[in-house]
Amino acid sequence: MVSFVPAVASAQDGGLKIPTVAVSAAAAADWATTYHALKHYQVREVNPLLRTLQESPASLVSVGALIDAGIVSTWNLTVGRRHTKAAAAGLWAMAAFRAYLAIHNLRNERKAERR
Repeated sequence: MVSFVPAVASAQDGGLKIPTVAVSAAAAADWATTYHALKHYQVREVNPLLRTLQESPASLVSVGALIDAGIVSTWNLTVGRRHTKAAAAGLWAMAAFRAYLAIHNLRNERKAERR
């Protein structure tokens, strides 16, 4: 939802729109690779908040994406209103980390045994 309606999560501030879209796209890539890895390979989720849902990849991705949407929205509404530059830097850091996780998931698929 955040990637389709970035204005909602960006606190109506043009300075956060592009970083919000970037973090949304990186999170979508991470969740897509997570779903694929859980569905087709023998990999395990390491996030303790989501580990109990690993038997149902769709539920895990749905809950994780809702958590992400809440975090990004809260970040933009709290930090973004007072410190736009710091909020933008945080969003870019989040985007870089999520892109790393997507790449990490793809590498784990190569190492994992197919189901």
